[in-house]
Amino acid sequence: MPSEKPRRKRKFKTNIRQMEIDDISSVYHLGEQLFTSEEFPILYRTWDQYEVTDYFTSDPEYCMVAETEPDGEIVGFIIGTTIEKEGTAWKKYGYLSWIGVDESFQRTNLGVRLYRKLEQRLRRNGVRMIIADTDAENEPAIAFFKAIGFSDSSQHVWLVKTIRRPNKENNKSESSSKTT
Repeated sequence: MPSEKPRRKRKFKTNIRQMEIDDISSVYHLGEQLFTSEEFPILYRTWDQYEVTDYFTSDPEYCMVAETEPDGEIVGFIIGTTIEKEGTAWKKYGYLSWIGVDESFQRTNLGVRLYRKLEQRLRRNGVRMIIADTDAENEPAIAFFKAIGFSDSSQHVWLVKTIRRPNKENNKSESSSKTT
């Protein structure tokens, strides 16, 4: 099977709007293309349909899509939420959970436009600090976040341990020792 070539950047006008329930499938499938386990083998959060539906259900105001005009193809999305913490300096924080732009629309300022729309909504609702995180080796994402005004505030270390499934022989001996 021949490998797919990335589509060329298209000269389409894009509109950013509130995500609607009918957009969930398109957003999920675009995220599947962007957040692959091959590219991010130990991503601490997994992209799945629950990531989209949970945020859409709990904080729909912070879920937006970018669609082409006039055909309405979803070519980008941003998903965020707010976190309230009493006793902290800001009390209400914004959290940028996911941002994704179709490869053929990357480097067209669409990600920046999506982010600005999210920031505008968060600010309107009393948020004064926005948090985003990414893998320390995801240089394109880090450059993007820095370009829109984020700074490195701290390093996080995520430790990963893969738990191997027991083979059938060990499993049988373990279960027989439990019954004796």
